[in-house]
Amino acid sequence: MAYVALIPLLPAIAFAVLTPLSRQMRNRVRWIGLVSVGGALALSLAAFAAVWPGGSEEATYRASLPIAQVGGVDLNLGILLDPVAAIMLLVVTVVGTCVQVYSLGYMHRDERVGWYFAVLSLFTAAMLALVLADNFLMLYMAWEVMGLCSYLLIGFWHEQEAPRKASQKAFLTTRVGDVGFAIGLALMYATVGSFEYDAVFAGVGQWAPGVATAVALLLLIGAMGKSAQVPLHVWLPDAMAGPTPASALIHAATMVAAGVYLVARALPIFEASGIALTITMIVGVTTALVGGVIAAVQHDIKKVLAYSTISQLGFMFVAIGAGGAIAGMFHLVTHAFFKSLLFLGAGVIIHAAHTQDMREMGGLSKHLPWTTWTFGAGALALAGIAPFSGFWSKDEILYALYKGEHYVVLALAAAAAFVTAFYVARLWFRVFTGPVQTDHLKEGHAEMIGPMVLLAGITATLGFSAPFFSEFLGHAGHWPDPLIAGGSTAVALGGLALGYWAYGRRTVVLNTRSLKERAGYAYDALAKKLYFDLTYEYFLIKPFMSVTESLYRFDVKAVDGVVNGAAKAWNGLTAVSARFDLAVVDGAVNGLAGSARAAGRTLRKIQVGRVQTYQRYILGAVVLLMVWIVVKGA
Repeated sequence: MAYVALIPLLPAIAFAVLTPLSRQMRNRVRWIGLVSVGGALALSLAAFAAVWPGGSEEATYRASLPIAQVGGVDLNLGILLDPVAAIMLLVVTVVGTCVQVYSLGYMHRDERVGWYFAVLSLFTAAMLALVLADNFLMLYMAWEVMGLCSYLLIGFWHEQEAPRKASQKAFLTTRVGDVGFAIGLALMYATVGSFEYDAVFAGVGQWAPGVATAVALLLLIGAMGKSAQVPLHVWLPDAMAGPTPASALIHAATMVAAGVYLVARALPIFEASGIALTITMIVGVTTALVGGVIAAVQHDIKKVLAYSTISQLGFMFVAIGAGGAIAGMFHLVTHAFFKSLLFLGAGVIIHAAHTQDMREMGGLSKHLPWTTWTFGAGALALAGIAPFSGFWSKDEILYALYKGEHYVVLALAAAAAFVTAFYVARLWFRVFTGPVQTDHLKEGHAEMIGPMVLLAGITATLGFSAPFFSEFLGHAGHWPDPLIAGGSTAVALGGLALGYWAYGRRTVVLNTRSLKERAGYAYDALAKKLYFDLTYEYFLIKPFMSVTESLYRFDVKAVDGVVNGAAKAWNGLTAVSARFDLAVVDGAVNGLAGSARAAGRTLRKIQVGRVQTYQRYILGAVVLLMVWIVVKGA
């Protein structure tokens, strides 16, 4: 099964081939990225078949390559194929292939489309390497490459200010989590002396008191940054400034799920801690509620989906914290498909309407039939309506909370599910019904519609695999509990009904205006994203900028002042020295030379070439000598 190593290598090779080419050549051969991801998909299907029927947590294939040695311990790049990795390989490659095909139509006019496909290939390679990693060090290396790709794709249109700032914000915010992750790995290595999963998990029960909690919480901080959990969620909505297909792959389906995958992989450490699981659940339910209520007041269609992603990631953390890791992983899988479908549908809508503001849309169902029904499938899955996949996975999460007797969290999660259904209805009725706001609407290209149809089919049918998903991962599977399923369906229908009442009728403008007036301060708080960005602006960014400005002024006036003052003093000293050298030293030397030259000119007149003249000079000299002798003698 050595071919497993080729799964991440193929897209990595595509990046290596595309990067050195000229822009024109890269644009012409952009299909290399699509071929590489398609090849990775074929190999992922083979790997999944090799693992099937699963039912065990043991690895089907393992290989490693030493890259360094620290203190006599080998550091390896290793791959591990087990049921969890096999499922994640399919998720990444299926969504990645759909996004690359979609991008052929969406990005065909961009002059840097070749670079876009190159970075997309590198990201796919990094995500595949992450899910195949058999140790935390390799996982962290792939984690960092994904962060780089996210930065490059968010700021792809760097000529514009918004994408440029959004890429910086994403990079710096996720850095906070990455630092926690790195410290956690250092503490883990100091405790165990290894990064290998088996070595770390084998002795986690014998770690010193508090070490498991410290490592788990540090890993959780890393996961919160990458998976946009409150309060490190603020980067994800701004990341929508990047190309929509990239948002579908990186910021909805795969990279943001890496934090959930990390916690699921490191679950034995969290279980050894205990308190870390509780904190994970609290973080998750807070994020689910915050993301949902903010999504309910957004007008930018991509930001609605972005906050929705934040909320759904919160549900995954809730599940893992409640002991339902299988439920969390299943929601990760279903969410990857239906949320990437929604983002791709949003791309078609934006292309057709030439706006991202839902208030400027309306009646699109008459002009975009394929987009309407595929987007509808994704919307119903997100709302949690049977038989679409989101219903099954969300039901699993609620059942895990009910079974674990986390009743308060269950109530909060149900409230988040209600809000989810409400903003799904708001989005749907704003965009697809009502009067048409724009003319000349056109359906997307075949390259864009095809992947959406495939994802819609997966979204409509994947939920029925819920019991088999659990069994594949080695746990007992079950069909939905009637009580929980009935309750979650009632909650979802209630949210949809409220959404229809507020936005589905012709009086939508009057309804929403009245609702906003009644909500008052609450609506203002939600419209300002619960002041998270403002809080960071006033308590972190502005003080930081003030400190840097003060340091700059100190550097210019004090440090540079001392240096420049010393330089000026030295220049003055050298000027005095130069004048002394010119006036005194050079003056004396030049004076002597001038005197010698003047004497030479005077004495030169003596040599006239006449003997008589020379006789007179001699006679005169003799006379003067005699006079000097007489005077001296006297």
